[in-house]
Amino acid sequence: MKKMGVTALVALMALGACSKAEPRSTEYFAAHLDEARQIVQSCRDGATRGEECTNADYAVQEADAKERLRKFFKK
Repeated sequence: MKKMGVTALVALMALGACSKAEPRSTEYFAAHLDEARQIVQSCRDGATRGEECTNADYAVQEADAKERLRKFFKK
């Protein structure tokens, strides 16, 4: 009986480790700017944390900078 409980605990821990998703990359957010902006807002509100906040924020800042340069040079 005790062996079954230990097995169940190990199985639950393994499932928990598998469910942790990798944060989406800066490249992903650069291709999905609307979603990146939503993540940035969610991070500012405190609802989201971690590397996705950094990656989304970087992608948004980079896109905004490119847009400012485009407007400046009118190309």
